[in-house]
Parts: sequence; C-alpha cells; structure tokens
Amino acid sequence: MDHAAHPARLRLAALLAAVLLALPGFALAQSRATVLSPQEPATLMPHFDLLTLTHEVQHLIFDCLFVVGPDGDYLPQLATEVPTLANGGVSEDGSTYTIRLRDDVQWHDGEPLTSEDVRFTWQVITDEELPIPSRAVWEQVESVETPDDRTAVIRFADTNVNFLGRAASDACFVLPSHLLAGADLNDHGFHRAPVGTGPYTLEQWSAGAFARLEANDAYFDGAPSIDEIVVQFTGGSQATRTALQRGEAELALHLGQADLRFAQGLAGYEVRQGPAHAWWQFWIDNDDPLLSDVRVRRALAHGLDRELITETVMGGVVEPQHAMLPESHWAHDDDVRTYPYDVDAAAALLDEAGWDTVGSDGVRTRDGERLTLEILNIAGEVERRQVIQIAQDLWSDLGIDASIREIDGAGFPSTMAAGDYQLAYGWFGENQEPVFNLWLGTNWQNFGDESALDLLRGVSSTVDREARAAAIREFQRIVAEEAVMLPLAPRPLLNVASDHLDGYAPTLSGSLWNAYAWTLR
Repeated sequence: MDHAAHPARLRLAALLAAVLLALPGFALAQSRATVLSPQEPATLMPHFDLLTLTHEVQHLIFDCLFVVGPDGDYLPQLATEVPTLANGGVSEDGSTYTIRLRDDVQWHDGEPLTSEDVRFTWQVITDEELPIPSRAVWEQVESVETPDDRTAVIRFADTNVNFLGRAASDACFVLPSHLLAGADLNDHGFHRAPVGTGPYTLEQWSAGAFARLEANDAYFDGAPSIDEIVVQFTGGSQATRTALQRGEAELALHLGQADLRFAQGLAGYEVRQGPAHAWWQFWIDNDDPLLSDVRVRRALAHGLDRELITETVMGGVVEPQHAMLPESHWAHDDDVRTYPYDVDAAAALLDEAGWDTVGSDGVRTRDGERLTLEILNIAGEVERRQVIQIAQDLWSDLGIDASIREIDGAGFPSTMAAGDYQLAYGWFGENQEPVFNLWLGTNWQNFGDESALDLLRGVSSTVDREARAAAIREFQRIVAEEAVMLPLAPRPLLNVASDHLDGYAPTLSGSLWNAYAWTLR
C-alpha cells in the first residue's frame, strides 16, 4: 500500500501544515537571492549619500521618475511616459517639463504616490540646512507646480537639457512627503527604516552583516518573482571570494580588478559589465612643443596596441575604445578615424615629422634633440602601471624614450591643470546628458579649436536630442582626426552573476534596478 496516499496520513500532514503556518515567524520555503556588496551603506535615506553601492540597495526600496534602460534610452517608472517635445511633456524652449504620474503606485504603508511627493523631494534636495552632497540640476529648478495629484510641472529659468539624466540617475528617488514633511531629516529613523514605493521592503538591517528585503506583493509592476533578497556586506575581497567559491550568492557587485581572473575561473558564474560612461585614456598636452605636431600624436596612436592591453591587463572583459565617448553612451560615434596598431605607419609619421634619425641607443633624434616623453601617473595601482609599462615598451619600439613620473592622487588634478605634463594616464567619466567638463571645464589637453568647442557649447541649449547627438558626434570625429587624446578602453563596473539568475540586466541606473523582474532557476 502507498503510505503517502493514506487518507489518515494526508489529514495529519494537512493539520501539521496548518499548525506550523499559525506559528509566529513561520513561513513556507521562499525563493531567495543573495547579493554581495563590498561596502555597507551609511544610510538608506535617498540623496544623503553618494556611494554607488548605497544607490544599488535603494533601488530595491524606492523608485525613480525614470530609469535608463539596457539600450541607453530613458524608460518611465513612476511616470506614465518620458516627456518629449513630441508628446508635449517638454516645452519648446526646453525650460519646462511636465511629469504625469502613474495612478496605481502606493507607498509601502499603503498611501498613494502624489505629485506633492515630487515637489517635496525637490525641496529636500535643495534644502541647504541638510547635508545633501549633490544638488546638481535640481538646484536650478525654479519651481515644482502640482496642478493635480498626478501632475508635476518642473520649471527652469532657462533651457535645461540635463533634467531627464538627473531624474534617472542617483538623484532620482522620490521621497514620501506624508511621512517626512516637517521632520528633522538629519536625525530620523527613516535613515535605517525607509519606506518607499519599490519592489522590496526592508525587513531587517544587521549592521556590518546584511540587509534583508522581502517582496512587495502590491508593487505596481507586479509582485517580484523572488520572495527575498539578502544583501550581504562582505567588507572586502576575501569574503566575497569565499562566498562565490561556496556558491552562496547569485550576484557579487563591484569586483576589483585583482579578483578578475579568480572570478573568470569560477564554475557557474559569469563576469558581467555594469555600464558606465567612463573610460581609460592617455591625455596629451597639445601645447607641448613635441606633441603639438599632429603627426607625432597620430604616431603615438598607431603605436599603442589597445587589443594587447585589453586582453591582458584588462582581462578581456572590454573592447578597445576609439571614439571620445564609450560605446555605452547614446551619443557615441562609431564613424571616427581609428588608429590600428601599425608600427610601420607610426614610423612613417615620425619620419615625416623630422624624427628620422635613430641614435645608437635606439632613440630617434631631430636636429640633435632626442625624442623623449614623460607619462604622468597616479601611484599605487598595479594595473595602471602595467598599462603604462606596456605603452612605454611599445613606444620605445618606435624610437621614443618614454619615462614614467608618479605622483599621489591628490596632486594629480592640480598638476594636470597647470599643464605640468606631456602624457598622462587615467580615467574620466561623462554624464548621461554630457556636460563636457573634460573640454569646456578642465581642458587639461589644451585643445584650442574654438569652432570645434562651439559644437559642445551649443549642446546645452539644443532641446532636440538628435540635434544634440549630431553636434557631439561631429566633435568626436574632429578629436579622433586630430588625435587630441588617446582613448583606450571603457572603464565598466564589473559584477559576477550566477548562471541560476535570469533577468539580470545592469544599466546606467545600476545592477538592481530591475530586480523585480529577476527569476531563479
């Protein structure tokens, strides 16, 4: 006889299940995903912390008006649509944005989301009595009007093309006015027990250990498939490695370059890039007597084996970059002049520039002057120095005597700003809606083509995005043609994802922005 099917046994099993479910704290087995984070947030109150890993956790609890999707386009989240000129959401002069909110969004306490929450969020960000680390763009807002509960009208004094980028970035999370208005936000329980509209609710935060979040069954985009997400604060690489080796996590955030090879060899895991508009490059001082000659700059470009560097030091997780902006940026231009590694082409350019005599030490000379260059670097990072040493060796094959000068990170900006360098290695980043501080602000490369720079100056007053893109792409073509700087490769955030995790799709909005859509298999 099949004992499992005996009626008495079935009745007993049903009774036992009912008893257990009635016990406090008891629940049937739930699906759980573990996320490893090397750092613990200081707060989960939005806008009080610039730490990227803080924003990752906040994405589980809060929502934004908009997010950036996998293709780099804006997607509505709390809003019903992304405002544009075509749908009337952006005024003709680009100074006013009309946001229409969804009518099915509730805070975790059951209260409805309203336009007053959007206005309150702006007031918090711009409150000078609060220690808000960044008020960019929001501080330029003149007013937020709320004609009804579902409409927020954002007004600027002048054209502002950066609002959507800011409203979909780390400054995007909307706060509940009904819970926080009139309260002292400097010392408020909300920092440790936040209430959002997001797909998960914070159930437990064990300092120095983990945060446990449970699915919000009332989430407007549908209840998340994964019942529970636990964010473990590893505090460093060794704890992360151990958890991954044991298969105890579905996702590890912000892998260090030193751990890349380890992660690439893990069975059941894959290294994934979290997109970022940042890139590694060699700056060139275009005012330098040697480097003001475009032929020398182009020779350096042809003499740099980008594929060798990306495949070795960078672990093969990125492709070489040729344009000024990385491929992840919506204004990136594929149609720029490229400089494939070509020793003969580089040598011919140096010959043409007059550096056509090679001394007994293998260094080129011109009128008795040796072709020597110095590469500035921030000391202390092994991978940076490895990249520079490869470039140093490659350029020495061309007859260039390249030396390395290392300084501390604190002194790097002032040294660059003073023009006290010839070549420099480092990284730079751009915004979703670029502000071009590398060119219109610092201009460390001393690029003086004013007609080209005017292309960028006009971007901030151009409302139509395609027109902005056209100007930015033309500027990239000029920069590449003149070899004004030497882009090397994107600088992505590296995460490690389990093969059991489906739906993971990191974007510029982060790695956890769509956790509600994840599934486990």
